[in-house]
Amino acid sequence: MKIRKHLRPAGLIALGVFLGHGAQADTVIDFNFATAPGNNNPIYQNFGGYATNSSDGVTVTGFGTPNIGLTWVGTGDPATRWEFYNDGVWSAGQLNHSIVGSANEIVFTPNNANARAVIKSFNFHPYYVFAKYGEVFTYDVSVLSGTNVLSGPIHTTYLSDGTKNHPVNVNYTGAPGQILKLKMARVASVLGAGEVEGFPGDIAADDITFAQLPTSELAVGPQVVSVSPTDDQSGVAGANYSYFASITNGDTTLVASSIKLKFDGALVSPPPVISSTNDTTNVFYSATTLLPPASTHFYTLTYSDNLGATYTNDTVFTIATYPTLPPSYASPPGSGSHPGFTWRSVLARQDITNSLDSSIARAIAQLNGTLTDPDIGGLLTNAVPNGTNADGSFDIDGVINFNDNFRTVGQHFLGDTLFPGLDLGPYNWFSCEGLLFLDLPAGYYRLGVNSDDGFQLNALPPKGVSGSPIVLGLFDNGRAASDTLCDFLVQTNGVYGFQLIYFESDGDANCEFFSVNLATGDLILVNDLSNTNAIKSFRVVPPRITSIVRSGSNVSISWAYGNPPFQVQFKNNINGPWSNSGSPTSNRTALVPIQPGAGFFRVVGSP
Repeated sequence: MKIRKHLRPAGLIALGVFLGHGAQADTVIDFNFATAPGNNNPIYQNFGGYATNSSDGVTVTGFGTPNIGLTWVGTGDPATRWEFYNDGVWSAGQLNHSIVGSANEIVFTPNNANARAVIKSFNFHPYYVFAKYGEVFTYDVSVLSGTNVLSGPIHTTYLSDGTKNHPVNVNYTGAPGQILKLKMARVASVLGAGEVEGFPGDIAADDITFAQLPTSELAVGPQVVSVSPTDDQSGVAGANYSYFASITNGDTTLVASSIKLKFDGALVSPPPVISSTNDTTNVFYSATTLLPPASTHFYTLTYSDNLGATYTNDTVFTIATYPTLPPSYASPPGSGSHPGFTWRSVLARQDITNSLDSSIARAIAQLNGTLTDPDIGGLLTNAVPNGTNADGSFDIDGVINFNDNFRTVGQHFLGDTLFPGLDLGPYNWFSCEGLLFLDLPAGYYRLGVNSDDGFQLNALPPKGVSGSPIVLGLFDNGRAASDTLCDFLVQTNGVYGFQLIYFESDGDANCEFFSVNLATGDLILVNDLSNTNAIKSFRVVPPRITSIVRSGSNVSISWAYGNPPFQVQFKNNINGPWSNSGSPTSNRTALVPIQPGAGFFRVVGSP
């Protein structure tokens, strides 16, 4: 893992204002702990919820908020989340990985149909003083209910000054039973001389102040305790966005016949399947229509309790950005041979004193032999032997489940092996390329890469076919072993070419390549021959003619792919039999005499 984060010096003193300590009944999330949770631990769900008395990190004035639950959410990027942080500068909720385009949210959920959430204020708290890094932070703060913006956005921008003197006064009261979402969306700053966008980990929120009406504790009604997709979930599969929710009884009980589910504002058809066990009622709806990539949608669940109170739960989600593979990128279905893939590893000398970039660009340059030695100049050479293939690659029969030391493995699968070409490490500063042909029936697919460090997965056009590599997914930096999911649509049955570029910087190294069963959530290594549900991978597809050029009384035919020796064949009639033209060859070009009339050529490889 190579994630660079600023150190937190204890010498800075936090200055600022503290909001919300009036005479009213307020709850203030102030993060002032007697024994603080560890820094960078995620804020646990419902921290500060249903507060009736002060507790670690929460100060209650007067009545408190006994009917308001809290949920802490990060959206827009998988790494964005709320974290505890307590040191000499912060006792606050860190907006970790708060990047432009991401958002941190707090969801205020009444557990009674008559309770109203009141969002009052909070303070932004940047970590460093401007002189240290020149950081600028800009946010749009809004209150939402489902997809509806109820208040804001409040646009706020400020120079980092190491204080929490950046109050945001919201002052919004929800309707009875209405779930409110306080959204802090990071947006691009207008930068002046010497200013930079604030580092994604150098910002926090503090003194989050809210209340409830009426100021009396109400009976607890039936509550949604789990839901899928989760609210504000991004990257949902376009072909599998089925809905599942569990509702538990409170002081009042759910009336199952009152349950209604809408998708994008219209009742779902057929109606959801309702099942009950003890005090829990489950709601399931199977969705099968393909939704457009990157589109946003919402489910609305409504139900009533035995006293006639009505409850609403909204779930907003965004479909993954998925490309469609062109049919021209496919070889015929079932045409793959030689199960497995090829893999090439390129290792820099291990005594480099200057760091190499942790990036896809570095990996590509290293694989291409164009990466400059940062210590002595000139080009870095490969420090491990090449494979047995002409391009320096190895033929691998199994799966991509590699590490470099047998001590640190990927997150999901046992049976790791060493990266091909590398003996027992650990090693730093190496890059790899895997080439695979996957046999894919038409449908929607989700592949995944678990990597430490980065990777890029491409769908490749066949040689001789117009088109460019299609990037299906990447992580262009260092990280601990983590997943990136890659969705795409296949319109035509066929065998498609893929390229997996992987790179390691320093520290641990691993790479797993798998598919996701969208119906069950199971992860399956690509080409796991022990699993009948695994996607099959091959090293070889049939020869494909890339050019036919006249050369005097002959034509020069060139082709790619296939397994030698090859045989060029010819026929005059499209419905006629094929005849051999010339002798078998291990080359990938041949001169063939021009025949009178129309003619058809093909090249046949060996099994």
